[in-house]
Amino acid sequence: MLISRNWLQRHIEQKLPKAEVIAESLLLHSFEIEGIEEKNGDSVIDIDVLPNRAHDCLGHQGIAREYAAVTGNSFIPMTYQYPDGITFDTESSFPVKILNKKACLRYSARLIQNINITDSPEWLAESLNTLGQKSINSVVDATNFVLFDIGQPTHVFDTDKIVGGITVRNAEEGEKVFLLSSDEEYVLSSTDLVIADDEGVLALAGIKGGTKAEVTRETKNILLEVANFDSVTVRKTARRLKLFTDASKRYENGISSLYVEKGMEALSMLVSDIHKLKNLGAVTDIYPNKETEREIECSLSDIQNLLGLKITEKEVLDIFDRLAFVYSLDKKSFRVKIPLERKDLIIKEDLIEEVGRLYGYHNIPVQGLEDYSFEPELHQLSFVENELKNLLIHAGYTELKSYSFVNKGEVELYNPLASDKKALRKNLLSLNEEALEKNLHYLDFFGADILRTFEIGRVYTKEGEYTECLVAVKNKDKQANKKYGAETVQLESLITQIEEKFKVSLSARIEKGNFLVFRLNDILTSSKEYGSTFDDTSYSESSYYHHVSAYPFSVRDVSFWSPNTEIGADKYEKIIKGTDVHYLKKIFLFDQFEKEGRVSYAFSLVFQSDEKTLSDDDINNDMNLIIQKLEQLGAEIR
Repeated sequence: MLISRNWLQRHIEQKLPKAEVIAESLLLHSFEIEGIEEKNGDSVIDIDVLPNRAHDCLGHQGIAREYAAVTGNSFIPMTYQYPDGITFDTESSFPVKILNKKACLRYSARLIQNINITDSPEWLAESLNTLGQKSINSVVDATNFVLFDIGQPTHVFDTDKIVGGITVRNAEEGEKVFLLSSDEEYVLSSTDLVIADDEGVLALAGIKGGTKAEVTRETKNILLEVANFDSVTVRKTARRLKLFTDASKRYENGISSLYVEKGMEALSMLVSDIHKLKNLGAVTDIYPNKETEREIECSLSDIQNLLGLKITEKEVLDIFDRLAFVYSLDKKSFRVKIPLERKDLIIKEDLIEEVGRLYGYHNIPVQGLEDYSFEPELHQLSFVENELKNLLIHAGYTELKSYSFVNKGEVELYNPLASDKKALRKNLLSLNEEALEKNLHYLDFFGADILRTFEIGRVYTKEGEYTECLVAVKNKDKQANKKYGAETVQLESLITQIEEKFKVSLSARIEKGNFLVFRLNDILTSSKEYGSTFDDTSYSESSYYHHVSAYPFSVRDVSFWSPNTEIGADKYEKIIKGTDVHYLKKIFLFDQFEKEGRVSYAFSLVFQSDEKTLSDDDINNDMNLIIQKLEQLGAEIR
């Protein structure tokens, strides 16, 4: 939000300091400051107004009110006035109907006749130019000035181009409209709210006006529109059509309907004063569901305890006065009426935060923790989970993490992130089956002949949620079966280890011959301390992370007789790695034996590129270089 220092001065009775001082005051108490720029002899402060204060601070008056509260200066709310001698017609109200009263919270309109639209006065054009806004004409500029001053969007129609009256309704499915400053014709949905006459759409409510009733230099009769629209309706339409305007930004954050009355009064004053009008039409104001002020009650002890501050009653009341809150005090309890524009203040903690903010968090003394003592209670589920992880990792298992969101499950999401993530997982099995199959393809890459994995995670069923543990084992081939035993035998052995470790009788099941499944609650203990639970690591201090190539790998084997028994497998591995090849990633010894005074070695060589898929020629070139190197050392390739 760009704020002009000169514009801000209109709303502060005392002389303002330099922009840097203003920015520092706001930074310490209210908003982050993005920067300060000198422009047209003025200082423009870029203030980051977050959504919680967008209700009341997306305008110069809101920032001025905040600055006055922070500094104790006097706030000037209204800087507009009617020209002398103006009269008001109480009979000529313009016909307005609201068909969707949930989406249109309040709608106000005023007819002005016989106006002469010209260039804006210099002060108005310069004020808008300072904020990067182009001056258009005396009426349109007036609407923009009210927008950036009060934070209330307004609009003006050419009354002579309106057929019948104004109707606020939902668009018909497929209805089309041309909007201002655009050559594109927008196709509307039945969820979009529009301002229409008897012939069609005049404006997209809360976002932008249409070309049908556009105000030009030739316009003689205008209709002022000041309204409030439902934030969700505006936000959905703006995002669907990719139309983000200064108006939509304010409406989608939600503003008070109180601003409609303020905005109409301000716009009427500004337009009539600029054009020296003699008469204004009556205001049509439809306000179906009036807002009511909230009241929050809190005590002085509530404030002191939450802030950790011995603030006095006098200091609290001073802050309430600076915020212009209406309050009463009864037996140390404050009853505060919250202004309608402060939609961010809902509960007593919000009110206490206001006290802390205005007092200044930087003014709250730092308290040491020397006398603070706390004995944390051991979290049994966390303890057991980490002890189980340690056991599995030491047994050669690798932890997996799968998504909690799945396509189908017993518990569905109200607002899914994607079409294939509509539910919460009901077990770990299906996702780990997929992971097991994918990881089997990488056994050669890691020189492994068995895959052991596990996952511990929450699962969600109709009966409730709980933590499940799944362990998976898959042998590569028959040789691995002979070496490690069948998968079920390995899992049964693991059950015994877990039962001995946690001194429980484990209620577990083996699924599909490869998966062990049980609930973490089945192995809960009554341990009193964590001990060395978190001391174990599955990596060394010198380990470092590097990414895995997205391109496929290829495995080639090389077997040879060594002429020299003094050159061992480790040295041959270093020799092969030191060969001037491009794509060798890994090397594994998989066979070694002696015969007739010679030693035979067999290595698996893994080739892979980080930049492309390797061709046979790429791999053959590297293999030839490795074979040549071995032959130079006297090796006999088998």
